[in-house]
Amino acid sequence: LSAHTPAFTESVALVIGAGGTARAALFALHTLRVPHVLIYNRTQERAQTLCDEFGSLFSTLSVTDSLDAASSKQPTYIVGTIPASDLCVPDSLFNVRGVALDMAYKPKWTPLLESASRRSWHTVHGVSVLIEQGIHQMEKWTRAVAPARAMGDAVLAKYNSEF
Repeated sequence: LSAHTPAFTESVALVIGAGGTARAALFALHTLRVPHVLIYNRTQERAQTLCDEFGSLFSTLSVTDSLDAASSKQPTYIVGTIPASDLCVPDSLFNVRGVALDMAYKPKWTPLLESASRRSWHTVHGVSVLIEQGIHQMEKWTRAVAPARAMGDAVLAKYNSEF
């Protein structure tokens, strides 16, 4: 990914949503040392609450009133944390190369991931996040190395047969 996107420490990220999953996304972005983060949520007050709570972790953490406005900051990492919906994602968000991760896993191709893929961004599906979470949880709980490939294959086989 480094050939296509700037280092985390030189990036702008956009988090879509302001609920519990957005909190996890903000903590992950902080851990990756992303300095500049925008939050978009249909309710700006909820987004502002997250800014107030997490603002000290970033060089800048701000609310954007629209996805069109966020595109002017040229995010290179976008994390969707809302249920898959008919969210209108403007192509202008994807003017630079980047990575889009959508925590929603139904449908597999959310509006965010469809838009990102059309613009040649790397995409990460929500089901991939669930698989990784399961692997790490198993290792933490059992203190054994998880059979990651087998676990991933089993989840994807079931997922692909149903969705």
